[in-house]
Amino acid sequence: MAIYNDATNDFTNGTTRNGHSTSHVSTNLQDSPSSLPLIISGGGCVGLFLALLISSLPSPPRILIIEPTSPDPASTRAMAHQPPTYPILSRVPNLLPQLIRAGSLSSGLCFRTGIGYGSRVIAEKRFENGGEGMKGKGQLLLPQGKFQEIMLGMLNGGNVEVKRGWEVTSVTERGRERVSVEVQNREGRRKVLEGVYLIAADGGKSVIRKGLDIPFQGDTLDAQLVALDLHFPFESHSFYDANFIIDPVNYGLIGRILPGTSISPALWRVSYGVPDGLSAAEVKAGVDSKLAAMLPNQGLDADGNRMYEVVQVAPYKAQQLLAETMYKDRVCLIGDAAHLTNPYAGLGLASGLADASSLADVLSRILTGSAKSSELLLRSWSEARRKTFLSAVDKPSRMAYQRVRSDVSNDEKVQEMLAKDPMVGALKKGMPVMPPSLETKGDELDGW
Repeated sequence: MAIYNDATNDFTNGTTRNGHSTSHVSTNLQDSPSSLPLIISGGGCVGLFLALLISSLPSPPRILIIEPTSPDPASTRAMAHQPPTYPILSRVPNLLPQLIRAGSLSSGLCFRTGIGYGSRVIAEKRFENGGEGMKGKGQLLLPQGKFQEIMLGMLNGGNVEVKRGWEVTSVTERGRERVSVEVQNREGRRKVLEGVYLIAADGGKSVIRKGLDIPFQGDTLDAQLVALDLHFPFESHSFYDANFIIDPVNYGLIGRILPGTSISPALWRVSYGVPDGLSAAEVKAGVDSKLAAMLPNQGLDADGNRMYEVVQVAPYKAQQLLAETMYKDRVCLIGDAAHLTNPYAGLGLASGLADASSLADVLSRILTGSAKSSELLLRSWSEARRKTFLSAVDKPSRMAYQRVRSDVSNDEKVQEMLAKDPMVGALKKGMPVMPPSLETKGDELDGW
Protein backbone atom coordinates (compact mmCIF):
# COMPACT_ATOMS: atom_id res chain seq x y z
CA MET A 1 0.00 0.00 0.00
CA ALA A 2 1.21 3.48 -0.80
CA ILE A 3 0.04 6.20 1.58
CA TYR A 4 0.88 9.78 0.72
CA ASN A 5 0.22 12.28 3.49
CA ASP A 6 1.74 15.24 1.66
CA ALA A 7 -0.90 16.88 -0.50
CA THR A 8 1.82 18.10 -2.88
CA ASN A 9 2.83 14.54 -3.84
CA ASP A 10 1.70 13.57 -7.31
CA PHE A 11 -0.52 10.61 -8.11
CA THR A 12 0.94 7.46 -9.60
CA ASN A 13 1.71 8.03 -13.29
CA GLY A 14 0.26 11.54 -13.10
CA THR A 15 1.21 14.16 -15.68
CA THR A 16 0.73 17.91 -15.53
CA ARG A 17 -0.39 20.08 -18.40
CA ASN A 18 2.05 22.92 -18.98
CA GLY A 19 0.57 26.29 -18.12
CA HIS A 20 -2.56 24.85 -16.54
CA SER A 21 -3.49 24.18 -12.93
CA THR A 22 -5.35 20.97 -13.75
CA SER A 23 -3.54 17.74 -14.57
CA HIS A 24 -4.94 14.41 -15.69
CA VAL A 25 -4.23 10.95 -14.35
CA SER A 26 -5.07 7.71 -16.21
CA THR A 27 -6.75 9.58 -19.05
CA ASN A 28 -5.11 7.72 -21.91
CA LEU A 29 -8.05 6.62 -24.04
CA GLN A 30 -6.20 3.40 -24.79
CA ASP A 31 -6.52 2.38 -21.14
CA SER A 32 -8.93 -0.52 -20.88
CA PRO A 33 -11.62 -0.31 -18.18
CA SER A 34 -9.97 -3.21 -16.37
CA SER A 35 -6.77 -1.18 -15.94
CA LEU A 36 -8.53 1.80 -14.36
CA PRO A 37 -8.62 2.08 -10.57
CA LEU A 38 -11.64 1.84 -8.35
CA ILE A 39 -11.84 5.32 -6.79
CA ILE A 40 -13.10 5.57 -3.20
CA SER A 41 -13.81 9.09 -1.98
CA GLY A 42 -13.46 8.97 1.79
CA GLY A 43 -10.96 7.12 3.98
CA GLY A 44 -13.16 6.65 7.02
CA CYS A 45 -14.22 3.29 8.44
CA VAL A 46 -16.69 2.48 5.65
CA GLY A 47 -14.39 3.41 2.78
CA LEU A 48 -11.45 1.55 4.30
CA PHE A 49 -13.55 -1.55 4.95
CA LEU A 50 -14.67 -1.62 1.33
CA ALA A 51 -11.04 -1.27 0.24
CA LEU A 52 -10.06 -4.21 2.48
CA LEU A 53 -12.77 -6.39 0.97
CA ILE A 54 -11.96 -5.48 -2.63
CA SER A 55 -8.19 -5.77 -2.14
CA SER A 56 -8.60 -9.33 -0.86
CA LEU A 57 -10.23 -10.54 -4.09
CA PRO A 58 -8.26 -13.09 -6.14
CA SER A 59 -7.60 -10.52 -8.89
CA PRO A 60 -8.30 -7.15 -7.30
CA PRO A 61 -8.39 -3.90 -9.26
CA ARG A 62 -6.17 -1.01 -8.33
CA ILE A 63 -7.82 0.99 -5.55
CA LEU A 64 -7.35 4.73 -5.09
CA ILE A 65 -8.64 6.22 -1.82
CA ILE A 66 -9.01 10.01 -1.75
CA GLU A 67 -9.18 11.49 1.76
CA PRO A 68 -8.87 15.21 2.60
CA THR A 69 -7.90 14.85 6.26
CA SER A 70 -5.15 13.15 8.20
CA PRO A 71 -6.16 10.22 10.43
CA ASP A 72 -6.93 11.08 14.05
CA PRO A 73 -6.20 8.06 16.28
CA ALA A 74 -7.93 9.87 19.16
CA SER A 75 -11.26 10.26 17.33
CA THR A 76 -14.17 8.80 19.31
CA ARG A 77 -17.03 9.77 16.99
CA ALA A 78 -18.22 6.18 16.62
CA MET A 79 -17.39 4.18 19.74
CA ALA A 80 -19.71 1.16 20.04
CA HIS A 81 -20.12 -1.48 17.35
CA GLN A 82 -23.11 -3.79 17.38
CA PRO A 83 -23.01 -7.62 17.29
CA PRO A 84 -24.80 -7.73 13.89
CA THR A 85 -21.58 -6.33 12.41
CA TYR A 86 -19.46 -9.26 13.64
CA PRO A 87 -20.20 -11.61 10.71
CA ILE A 88 -19.69 -8.68 8.35
CA LEU A 89 -16.32 -7.74 9.84
CA SER A 90 -15.32 -11.42 9.87
CA ARG A 91 -15.27 -11.39 6.07
CA VAL A 92 -11.79 -9.85 6.35
CA PRO A 93 -9.52 -12.50 7.92
CA ASN A 94 -8.15 -11.49 11.33
CA LEU A 95 -9.83 -8.05 11.33
CA LEU A 96 -12.35 -8.72 14.11
CA PRO A 97 -9.78 -10.30 16.48
CA GLN A 98 -7.51 -7.28 16.02
CA LEU A 99 -10.38 -4.89 16.74
CA ILE A 100 -11.32 -6.80 19.89
CA ARG A 101 -7.72 -6.81 21.12
CA ALA A 102 -7.53 -3.04 20.59
CA GLY A 103 -10.83 -2.41 22.38
CA SER A 104 -13.07 -4.37 24.71
CA LEU A 105 -16.42 -6.14 24.75
CA SER A 106 -19.30 -4.63 26.67
CA SER A 107 -20.22 -6.51 29.84
CA GLY A 108 -23.82 -5.34 29.83
CA LEU A 109 -26.47 -2.76 29.00
CA CYS A 110 -29.57 -1.40 30.66
CA PHE A 111 -32.50 0.94 30.30
CA ARG A 112 -32.85 3.15 33.34
CA THR A 113 -34.74 6.21 34.51
CA GLY A 114 -33.03 9.57 34.77
CA ILE A 115 -31.28 10.65 37.97
CA GLY A 116 -34.30 12.80 38.83
CA TYR A 117 -36.40 9.62 39.03
CA GLY A 118 -33.89 7.59 41.01
CA SER A 119 -31.75 6.16 38.20
CA ARG A 120 -33.86 3.02 38.48
CA VAL A 121 -32.94 0.10 36.21
CA ILE A 122 -36.01 -0.89 34.17
CA ALA A 123 -34.47 -3.73 32.13
CA GLU A 124 -30.96 -5.10 31.76
CA LYS A 125 -28.80 -7.64 30.01
CA ARG A 126 -25.41 -9.04 30.99
CA PHE A 127 -23.05 -10.51 28.42
CA GLU A 128 -20.85 -13.56 28.86
CA ASN A 129 -17.80 -12.69 26.80
CA GLY A 130 -15.70 -15.77 27.48
CA GLY A 131 -15.32 -18.83 25.29
CA GLU A 132 -14.94 -19.31 21.56
CA GLY A 133 -16.95 -17.58 18.88
CA MET A 134 -18.90 -14.33 18.98
CA LYS A 135 -22.42 -15.62 19.64
CA GLY A 136 -23.93 -13.87 22.64
CA LYS A 137 -21.03 -11.47 23.04
CA GLY A 138 -21.49 -7.81 23.91
CA GLN A 139 -20.89 -4.73 21.81
CA LEU A 140 -17.37 -3.99 20.65
CA LEU A 141 -16.24 -0.81 22.39
CA LEU A 142 -13.57 0.78 20.22
CA PRO A 143 -13.11 4.43 19.23
CA GLN A 144 -13.39 5.21 15.55
CA GLY A 145 -9.80 6.45 15.30
CA LYS A 146 -8.37 3.13 16.46
CA PHE A 147 -10.79 1.27 14.16
CA GLN A 148 -9.44 3.21 11.18
CA GLU A 149 -5.84 2.80 12.30
CA ILE A 150 -6.16 -0.99 12.35
CA MET A 151 -7.75 -1.15 8.91
CA LEU A 152 -5.08 1.12 7.45
CA GLY A 153 -2.46 -1.22 8.87
CA MET A 154 -4.10 -4.16 7.12
CA LEU A 155 -4.20 -2.44 3.73
CA ASN A 156 -0.72 -3.66 2.93
CA GLY A 157 -1.26 -4.89 -0.62
CA GLY A 158 0.44 -3.20 -3.54
CA ASN A 159 -2.87 -2.48 -5.27
CA VAL A 160 -4.07 0.20 -2.79
CA GLU A 161 -3.01 3.84 -2.84
CA VAL A 162 -4.25 6.32 -0.21
CA LYS A 163 -3.97 9.99 -1.11
CA ARG A 164 -4.40 12.31 1.87
CA GLY A 165 -4.85 16.04 1.59
CA TRP A 166 -6.95 15.69 -1.57
CA GLU A 167 -10.72 15.86 -1.96
CA VAL A 168 -13.08 14.88 -4.76
CA THR A 169 -14.77 18.15 -5.72
CA SER A 170 -16.89 17.06 -8.68
CA VAL A 171 -17.77 14.27 -11.06
CA THR A 172 -16.79 15.61 -14.46
CA GLU A 173 -17.87 12.79 -16.77
CA ARG A 174 -19.71 9.49 -16.56
CA GLY A 175 -19.46 7.09 -19.47
CA ARG A 176 -20.34 3.49 -20.25
CA GLU A 177 -16.99 2.16 -19.04
CA ARG A 178 -15.39 4.85 -16.86
CA VAL A 179 -16.01 7.84 -14.62
CA SER A 180 -13.93 11.02 -14.35
CA VAL A 181 -13.61 13.13 -11.21
CA GLU A 182 -11.84 16.34 -10.32
CA VAL A 183 -9.81 16.38 -7.12
CA GLN A 184 -8.22 19.32 -5.34
CA ASN A 185 -5.60 19.63 -2.63
CA ARG A 186 -5.28 22.17 0.18
CA GLU A 187 -3.22 24.50 -2.00
CA GLY A 188 -5.90 24.60 -4.69
CA ARG A 189 -4.07 22.35 -7.13
CA ARG A 190 -6.50 20.35 -9.23
CA LYS A 191 -6.33 17.05 -11.08
CA VAL A 192 -8.73 14.95 -13.11
CA LEU A 193 -8.76 11.22 -12.36
CA GLU A 194 -10.41 8.37 -14.20
CA GLY A 195 -11.70 5.21 -12.61
CA VAL A 196 -13.82 2.21 -13.43
CA TYR A 197 -16.30 3.19 -10.68
CA LEU A 198 -16.49 5.94 -8.07
CA ILE A 199 -17.56 5.09 -4.53
CA ALA A 200 -18.84 8.02 -2.47
CA ALA A 201 -17.94 7.31 1.15
CA ASP A 202 -17.49 11.01 1.85
CA GLY A 203 -19.95 11.45 4.70
CA GLY A 204 -23.29 13.05 5.38
CA LYS A 205 -22.34 16.28 3.60
CA SER A 206 -21.22 14.30 0.55
CA VAL A 207 -19.99 16.59 -2.23
CA ILE A 208 -20.52 13.75 -4.69
CA ARG A 209 -24.16 13.15 -3.74
CA LYS A 210 -24.89 16.87 -3.96
CA GLY A 211 -23.05 17.22 -7.26
CA LEU A 212 -25.13 14.43 -8.79
CA ASP A 213 -28.34 16.15 -7.59
CA ILE A 214 -29.45 13.07 -5.66
CA PRO A 215 -32.12 14.14 -3.14
CA PHE A 216 -31.44 13.38 0.53
CA GLN A 217 -34.89 12.67 1.89
CA GLY A 218 -36.23 12.38 5.42
CA ASP A 219 -36.39 14.39 8.62
CA THR A 220 -34.27 16.50 10.90
CA LEU A 221 -35.40 15.54 14.39
CA ASP A 222 -36.74 18.11 16.82
CA ALA A 223 -33.63 18.43 18.99
CA GLN A 224 -29.89 18.75 18.66
CA LEU A 225 -27.84 15.92 20.08
CA VAL A 226 -24.57 16.38 21.93
CA ALA A 227 -21.76 13.81 22.11
CA LEU A 228 -19.77 14.62 25.24
CA ASP A 229 -16.71 12.60 26.28
CA LEU A 230 -15.59 12.75 29.89
CA HIS A 231 -13.85 11.03 32.76
CA PHE A 232 -16.17 10.14 35.64
CA PRO A 233 -16.33 7.04 37.92
CA PHE A 234 -19.65 5.68 36.64
CA GLU A 235 -18.58 2.15 37.58
CA SER A 236 -18.60 3.11 41.27
CA HIS A 237 -22.28 4.05 40.88
CA SER A 238 -23.29 0.64 39.42
CA PHE A 239 -23.60 1.92 35.87
CA TYR A 240 -23.41 -0.61 33.05
CA ASP A 241 -21.11 -0.27 30.06
CA ALA A 242 -24.15 1.05 28.14
CA ASN A 243 -26.99 2.90 29.90
CA PHE A 244 -29.98 4.21 27.98
CA ILE A 245 -31.38 7.06 30.08
CA ILE A 246 -35.16 7.35 29.72
CA ASP A 247 -36.38 10.82 30.63
CA PRO A 248 -38.55 13.38 28.78
CA VAL A 249 -35.91 16.10 29.26
CA ASN A 250 -32.63 14.59 30.43
CA TYR A 251 -32.66 11.60 28.10
CA GLY A 252 -29.63 10.07 26.43
CA LEU A 253 -27.00 7.39 26.51
CA ILE A 254 -24.13 6.96 28.93
CA GLY A 255 -21.62 4.47 27.58
CA ARG A 256 -18.04 3.47 28.20
CA ILE A 257 -15.58 4.20 25.41
CA LEU A 258 -12.27 3.07 26.92
CA PRO A 259 -11.53 1.17 30.13
CA GLY A 260 -9.42 2.74 32.84
CA THR A 261 -5.71 2.01 33.02
CA SER A 262 -2.98 2.56 35.60
CA ILE A 263 -2.33 6.00 34.14
CA SER A 264 -5.74 7.12 32.89
CA PRO A 265 -9.32 6.80 34.17
CA ALA A 266 -12.01 5.27 31.97
CA LEU A 267 -13.35 7.43 29.16
CA TRP A 268 -17.14 7.65 28.83
CA ARG A 269 -19.62 9.11 26.35
CA VAL A 270 -22.64 11.05 27.59
CA SER A 271 -25.02 11.65 24.70
CA TYR A 272 -27.97 13.95 25.36
CA GLY A 273 -30.40 16.31 23.69
CA VAL A 274 -30.67 20.09 23.77
CA PRO A 275 -33.23 22.43 22.18
CA ASP A 276 -32.81 22.87 18.45
CA GLY A 277 -31.32 26.21 17.48
CA LEU A 278 -28.75 26.54 20.26
CA SER A 279 -25.33 27.69 19.06
CA ALA A 280 -22.21 25.64 19.80
CA ALA A 281 -21.20 28.26 22.37
CA GLU A 282 -24.60 28.00 24.07
CA VAL A 283 -24.35 24.21 24.14
CA LYS A 284 -20.93 24.36 25.78
CA ALA A 285 -22.13 26.96 28.28
CA GLY A 286 -24.87 24.57 29.37
CA VAL A 287 -22.65 21.51 29.86
CA ASP A 288 -22.29 21.74 33.64
CA SER A 289 -26.01 22.21 34.28
CA LYS A 290 -26.84 19.28 31.99
CA LEU A 291 -24.29 17.02 33.67
CA ALA A 292 -25.65 18.02 37.08
CA ALA A 293 -29.02 16.70 35.88
CA MET A 294 -27.62 13.45 34.45
CA LEU A 295 -24.71 12.32 36.66
CA PRO A 296 -24.98 10.63 40.06
CA ASN A 297 -24.76 13.15 42.92
CA GLN A 298 -24.80 15.89 40.29
CA GLY A 299 -21.25 14.86 39.41
CA LEU A 300 -19.90 16.10 42.76
CA ASP A 301 -17.96 14.48 45.59
CA ALA A 302 -18.86 14.76 49.29
CA ASP A 303 -17.18 18.16 49.50
CA GLY A 304 -19.06 19.56 46.54
CA ASN A 305 -16.15 19.35 44.11
CA ARG A 306 -16.67 18.27 40.52
CA MET A 307 -15.60 14.69 39.95
CA TYR A 308 -15.80 14.83 36.16
CA GLU A 309 -13.38 16.06 33.54
CA VAL A 310 -14.87 16.98 30.17
CA VAL A 311 -12.67 15.92 27.26
CA GLN A 312 -14.72 17.13 24.32
CA VAL A 313 -18.20 18.42 23.44
CA ALA A 314 -19.61 17.89 19.94
CA PRO A 315 -23.17 19.07 19.14
CA TYR A 316 -24.77 17.85 15.92
CA LYS A 317 -28.12 17.61 14.17
CA ALA A 318 -30.12 14.43 14.65
CA GLN A 319 -31.34 13.36 11.23
CA GLN A 320 -33.09 10.45 9.55
CA LEU A 321 -32.16 10.82 5.88
CA LEU A 322 -31.88 8.49 2.89
CA ALA A 323 -30.60 9.17 -0.63
CA GLU A 324 -33.22 8.76 -3.35
CA THR A 325 -30.82 6.32 -5.00
CA MET A 326 -27.50 4.82 -3.94
CA TYR A 327 -26.35 4.30 -7.54
CA LYS A 328 -26.20 6.68 -10.47
CA ASP A 329 -24.07 6.37 -13.60
CA ARG A 330 -21.06 4.44 -12.26
CA VAL A 331 -21.20 6.19 -8.89
CA CYS A 332 -22.24 4.32 -5.71
CA LEU A 333 -23.08 5.91 -2.37
CA ILE A 334 -22.32 4.10 0.89
CA GLY A 335 -22.38 4.91 4.59
CA ASP A 336 -23.30 8.42 5.71
CA ALA A 337 -23.12 9.65 2.12
CA ALA A 338 -26.18 7.46 1.49
CA HIS A 339 -28.07 7.65 4.79
CA LEU A 340 -28.02 9.20 8.25
CA THR A 341 -29.62 8.05 11.48
CA ASN A 342 -29.63 9.02 15.15
CA PRO A 343 -27.27 7.10 17.48
CA TYR A 344 -29.75 5.53 19.92
CA ALA A 345 -30.05 2.23 18.06
CA GLY A 346 -26.33 2.09 17.31
CA LEU A 347 -26.88 1.38 13.62
CA GLY A 348 -25.14 4.26 11.84
CA LEU A 349 -21.70 2.79 11.19
CA ALA A 350 -23.14 -0.74 11.23
CA SER A 351 -25.37 0.02 8.24
CA GLY A 352 -22.43 1.59 6.40
CA LEU A 353 -20.30 -1.51 6.91
CA ALA A 354 -23.18 -3.61 5.56
CA ASP A 355 -23.34 -1.32 2.50
CA ALA A 356 -19.64 -1.92 1.88
CA SER A 357 -19.92 -5.67 2.40
CA SER A 358 -22.72 -6.12 -0.12
CA LEU A 359 -21.20 -3.68 -2.61
CA ALA A 360 -17.92 -5.62 -2.53
CA ASP A 361 -19.80 -8.73 -3.65
CA VAL A 362 -21.56 -6.81 -6.42
CA LEU A 363 -18.39 -5.15 -7.70
CA SER A 364 -16.52 -8.45 -7.61
CA ARG A 365 -19.23 -9.98 -9.77
CA ILE A 366 -19.08 -7.09 -12.22
CA LEU A 367 -15.31 -6.65 -12.43
CA THR A 368 -14.78 -10.36 -13.12
CA GLY A 369 -17.30 -10.23 -15.96
CA SER A 370 -19.68 -12.64 -14.21
CA ALA A 371 -22.70 -10.34 -13.84
CA LYS A 372 -25.61 -10.83 -16.22
CA SER A 373 -26.13 -7.06 -16.29
CA SER A 374 -23.90 -4.70 -14.35
CA GLU A 375 -26.32 -1.77 -14.55
CA LEU A 376 -29.30 -3.87 -13.49
CA LEU A 377 -27.28 -5.41 -10.66
CA LEU A 378 -26.17 -2.03 -9.30
CA ARG A 379 -29.68 -0.59 -9.51
CA SER A 380 -31.02 -3.68 -7.76
CA TRP A 381 -28.32 -3.35 -5.08
CA SER A 382 -29.26 0.28 -4.53
CA GLU A 383 -32.94 -0.51 -4.09
CA ALA A 384 -32.21 -3.45 -1.78
CA ARG A 385 -29.95 -1.33 0.43
CA ARG A 386 -32.53 1.44 0.60
CA LYS A 387 -35.23 -1.02 1.65
CA THR A 388 -32.93 -2.48 4.30
CA PHE A 389 -32.19 0.99 5.66
CA LEU A 390 -35.87 1.86 5.94
CA SER A 391 -36.87 -1.40 7.63
CA ALA A 392 -33.80 -2.39 9.66
CA VAL A 393 -32.20 0.98 10.48
CA ASP A 394 -34.55 3.94 10.11
CA LYS A 395 -37.57 2.39 11.83
CA PRO A 396 -35.78 0.97 14.91
CA SER A 397 -33.66 4.14 15.20
CA ARG A 398 -36.75 6.34 15.29
CA MET A 399 -38.26 4.02 17.89
CA ALA A 400 -35.07 4.20 19.96
CA TYR A 401 -35.11 8.00 19.85
CA GLN A 402 -38.72 8.11 21.03
CA ARG A 403 -38.02 5.44 23.67
CA VAL A 404 -35.39 7.44 25.53
CA ARG A 405 -37.70 10.47 25.60
CA SER A 406 -40.54 8.54 27.25
CA ASP A 407 -42.10 9.38 30.60
CA VAL A 408 -41.31 6.64 33.14
CA SER A 409 -41.73 8.83 36.19
CA ASN A 410 -43.78 6.29 38.17
CA ASP A 411 -44.40 2.54 38.41
CA GLU A 412 -47.53 2.66 36.28
CA LYS A 413 -45.67 4.31 33.40
CA VAL A 414 -42.77 1.88 33.73
CA GLN A 415 -45.16 -1.06 33.48
CA GLU A 416 -46.82 0.56 30.48
CA MET A 417 -43.46 0.76 28.72
CA LEU A 418 -42.66 -2.88 29.53
CA ALA A 419 -46.00 -3.92 28.07
CA LYS A 420 -45.82 -1.83 24.89
CA ASP A 421 -42.12 -1.70 24.00
CA PRO A 422 -41.01 -5.05 22.52
CA MET A 423 -37.28 -4.52 23.10
CA VAL A 424 -37.45 -3.33 26.70
CA GLY A 425 -40.12 -5.92 27.50
CA ALA A 426 -38.04 -8.76 26.05
CA LEU A 427 -34.95 -7.68 28.01
CA LYS A 428 -36.98 -7.55 31.21
CA LYS A 429 -38.17 -11.13 30.61
CA GLY A 430 -34.67 -12.34 29.75
CA MET A 431 -35.72 -13.18 26.21
CA PRO A 432 -33.24 -12.84 23.32
CA VAL A 433 -33.68 -9.75 21.17
CA MET A 434 -32.98 -10.58 17.54
CA PRO A 435 -32.38 -7.42 15.48
CA PRO A 436 -33.27 -7.52 11.79
CA SER A 437 -30.43 -8.39 9.44
CA LEU A 438 -28.47 -5.51 7.93
CA GLU A 439 -27.04 -7.63 5.13
CA THR A 440 -27.94 -7.95 1.46
CA LYS A 441 -27.31 -11.20 -0.42
CA GLY A 442 -25.85 -10.46 -3.82
CA ASP A 443 -27.06 -13.65 -5.48
CA GLU A 444 -30.66 -12.62 -4.77
CA LEU A 445 -30.33 -9.37 -6.73
CA ASP A 446 -31.50 -8.83 -10.29
CA GLY A 447 -28.62 -8.87 -12.76
CA TRP A 448 -26.43 -11.14 -10.63
